[in-house]
Amino acid sequence: MNDLHRIMQEGVPDPEPPKKLPSIMPWALVALVLVLVSLGIRLFWPVPATQPLPQCTDQVQTQDACVRKAPEPAAAAQ
Repeated sequence: MNDLHRIMQEGVPDPEPPKKLPSIMPWALVALVLVLVSLGIRLFWPVPATQPLPQCTDQVQTQDACVRKAPEPAAAAQ
């Protein structure tokens, strides 16, 4: 029996491919990009200055928000 016939009968054992661990670099790159985007938004996004709300009066007829003056507590009765 020649070698070809033996190989045909027994088959060729396939060596196991070397096991490769999954690469962490794509995930590290995604994390770095997300951190940089977050920092860019936090540092460079223009935040408008807030202005205080006006006092509520009887003359205010619009739907704008206003602040009511807190009532002063009554003097303690003696």
